[in-house]
Amino acid sequence: MVRRLALIALVSLAGCGGESTRESAARTGEIDVSNASVEEVAAQTKAAGAQMRFDPGQWRTTIEVIEAEVPGLPPQMAEVMKKQMLQKSTVSSCMTPEQAANPNEDLFAGKSGNCRFDRFTMKDGKVDAAMTCAGDGSGAGAAKILMTGTFDKTRFEMENRIEATGAGARQAMKMRSRVTGERTGDCA
Repeated sequence: MVRRLALIALVSLAGCGGESTRESAARTGEIDVSNASVEEVAAQTKAAGAQMRFDPGQWRTTIEVIEAEVPGLPPQMAEVMKKQMLQKSTVSSCMTPEQAANPNEDLFAGKSGNCRFDRFTMKDGKVDAAMTCAGDGSGAGAAKILMTGTFDKTRFEMENRIEATGAGARQAMKMRSRVTGERTGDCA
């Protein structure tokens, strides 16, 4: 779940956004929407044009969980959980020109389709967003995700705050993570 939520935040920065109308987003490159579906935000981004995209090429992305808390866990279990979650991972991947020009909206919130942006603002190289994901019936609970960060065509840095509840709201989790990325060159 940690990686899925971090990926949501990363891909949201990489290719989504929207303003109240597609026309104004295309004209200004600024995006400011509320109560929008993932698909609506993806369509708005497409309308915003190339100024809202990353450059294609080889990218190094680092995901770091900074804080993790599950209230009510016995101390021994909480310590094991923290050791497992408070880690840093780095991956390298190639973003093709086609991927940069046409982000797949399924990536914004996974295949579940249970997420909506409460708000999404992207302007002057900054992003501020709040997303709510409903439980999907498969045991995954609801989540609130807050994202803030900066970006340009070759770098980004996002901080994510996630509050998630397990199915049936039996267990809550709070997490703070940082996702950073930079273009490292052309694809091999």
